[in-house]
Amino acid sequence: MACLLSWAASVCAQNVVEVPRQHTGVQLIGNGVELDPHFFSQNITRNDGATEQDWYNVVVPRVKAMGVQRFRVMLLPHWWEPYNDNSDPYVTDWSKLTLDSPEMNSVCKVLDLAQEVGGDVTLVLWGCPLSANSVDPKIGYIGRHFMVDPDCPTWVTLCADELEFAENFISVVSYLIKEKNYTCIREITPYNEPDGAVSPLDRYYKVCKALDARLKREGLREQVRLNLSDNTDCRRWYLKGCTENLAQEADLFNSHTYIFGYDDPNSKALNWERRNVKLARNAGKKHFVGEFGSDLCRGASRQVDINWYERGVLLVRNAVNFLNAGAAGFSYWGLLDQYYGANESYAQMQQLGLWRYKECAYQPEDLAEGIVGDYACRPHYYAYSLLTRFIKKYSWAYPLDLKNQFVAGTAVVDLDGKWTYVFANATKKARAYDLKNSWHGGMNGCEVYLYSRETLPSDDSMLAPVGSIEPENGAFKVEIPAESVIVLRQR
Repeated sequence: MACLLSWAASVCAQNVVEVPRQHTGVQLIGNGVELDPHFFSQNITRNDGATEQDWYNVVVPRVKAMGVQRFRVMLLPHWWEPYNDNSDPYVTDWSKLTLDSPEMNSVCKVLDLAQEVGGDVTLVLWGCPLSANSVDPKIGYIGRHFMVDPDCPTWVTLCADELEFAENFISVVSYLIKEKNYTCIREITPYNEPDGAVSPLDRYYKVCKALDARLKREGLREQVRLNLSDNTDCRRWYLKGCTENLAQEADLFNSHTYIFGYDDPNSKALNWERRNVKLARNAGKKHFVGEFGSDLCRGASRQVDINWYERGVLLVRNAVNFLNAGAAGFSYWGLLDQYYGANESYAQMQQLGLWRYKECAYQPEDLAEGIVGDYACRPHYYAYSLLTRFIKKYSWAYPLDLKNQFVAGTAVVDLDGKWTYVFANATKKARAYDLKNSWHGGMNGCEVYLYSRETLPSDDSMLAPVGSIEPENGAFKVEIPAESVIVLRQR
């Protein structure tokens, strides 16, 4: 422990870092993960070894240990309305809805978990599928969903009628809240990444306004927020259009990003999110990073660095930069590797999880090497968990200036007045700082958590404290090893 938190001859020159007198001005809404509801409806039904007990023995305990606060959850409209209930978008024929479908039961498993841990859920209706299929053999192949826009070529499309879309989406939201009593549902989002050839802006505005009106009609508008834009990183014009035209309807804006990599300085992520935050602030709203990963993408379901130890440092560094830029929080895609269709090929399995799927499912390829065992944790599971465990909603972030473009730090104070200090060092040298905090309680002793190659658990245990630190002469003397993450959490 002494070698981690004391000076060493090899460490770069000492720097004094002070917690600023001003936070970002944004109270955090929490950090989370994508947890799409396919485990019961798709993974288990593949008959390749996944069982119901795996959910309760693996997924649930890990989510609890991580302290996940937010869940982004995918929906598809045919799960509860495979065929149009009637021709009147203002009247729902509940007898025609399949609210007990395998897919909806799988959704409820995710909501049960979120409810149990006190997490907030954002339901995202992906769009209208060109080719829909139900796990329920009584329904089977559905084909082209009735709401599909014939002019949209993607696998999920814009709706042909925004009123029917609003009826479809809000009917299931109403059912889950009023009939199933889920209080965890806090936000809804129409379309994942609508800027990616799904919806032109003018059509997107109409959909959002229709959802807003329908929520009001159902008496749910005070309970359910609209989390809008959901744009990709390189199409800020979409976010700009939404902030200018949906300021009255939106409660929150979010964007996704996969453009920041190992060679990118902090300023790149900082400036990207600062521009997003400014656009949202112009509309009187907060901005949230709804998805993020690395820039080493191999299609939509693979990233080359998925098993790298260094990925954990990168994710934390980018998350810290988002917070320092004024983001209200962030969500990682995704919690676990899984199939999104019971009959999908191996090439279609999403492999971006904090942990893997059943070992037998993986075929020989470079991205499948190095991690062994069923539901085996990847290194970044331990790094990202430090963020979900210790940076809580309703906290305030105070950016730390560490005078290095590849070392990022932030100080966060929660509602209890406890401070958490997060440092991510992506350089190949240890970095030493005198950390000072003149705020009340800021210099109380802390437990120290370290993400390093040497501290990675051999199982799915959370990183345990490697020791504690007390102030010396009014400062914490902190050494951050090369290519590591350190979190100081007040006791």
